[in-house]
Amino acid sequence: MSMHRLVTRLSGLGLYPTSATATASLRTCVTTASVSRYSTVVPGKVDLSNLSDNPGSKSQRLRVGRGQGSGKGNTAARGHKGQKARAGNNGQPKPGFEGGQTRLIDRLPKRGFKNSEHKDYQPLNLDRLQYWIESGRIDPTQTITMKHLLDSRCIHKIQDGVKLLGDGKAEFKIPINIEVSRASKSAIKAVEAAGGKITSVYYNQLGLRVLTKPHKFEELPKFARPMKKKDIAFYTDEANRGYLAGKTEIVGMDH
Repeated sequence: MSMHRLVTRLSGLGLYPTSATATASLRTCVTTASVSRYSTVVPGKVDLSNLSDNPGSKSQRLRVGRGQGSGKGNTAARGHKGQKARAGNNGQPKPGFEGGQTRLIDRLPKRGFKNSEHKDYQPLNLDRLQYWIESGRIDPTQTITMKHLLDSRCIHKIQDGVKLLGDGKAEFKIPINIEVSRASKSAIKAVEAAGGKITSVYYNQLGLRVLTKPHKFEELPKFARPMKKKDIAFYTDEANRGYLAGKTEIVGMDH
């Protein structure tokens, strides 16, 4: 109770002191009572054994669902039934939940599928390759790899590899030795007719990164060998000019 309210009440009862001494004494009593009520510190006797929080400064956590006598028993202040009365996820539904009706993602029709076995090969035609060689951007005297094609900007990306195609096969007359992922039959025939050689070499994503950016590795890893049956069948077939053609032992073999 404030001092003003206390004085008002005492005055109404005719108990308010009239002298200044009595008033000062009353103020001292009220102040002493307040200190003794809200402080547990005894001057001159403060140590770790008597330190504590002031009364009322901390309150106990409300524990619901502990019986009817607690005042928060039965439904534990959650009401009766309903979404927010349930335990788990703070009563919030999962993303996409629409109140029990069929979700929008389930109502929309699905078309087609994504083939996990699909490969995106960068196409390269013989006429473009011949133009790059004639302009001096690619040296035909050394083995042409996909790194040379990428560095000379004959191709702008590799994706899953490079496939050599036969456009411009009639005018192609330069003998070259080239290594690509795949080559069409017309391209193979034109290159070999010009006195060159094509080799189809298997590279996974790590192998392509090692081939095109060897400076990114402190120690160059070994090139992976084909593991799938169709890849093994392709790169061991002489008709595809596979680099494994004629090799009986494939396990553990490097490029």
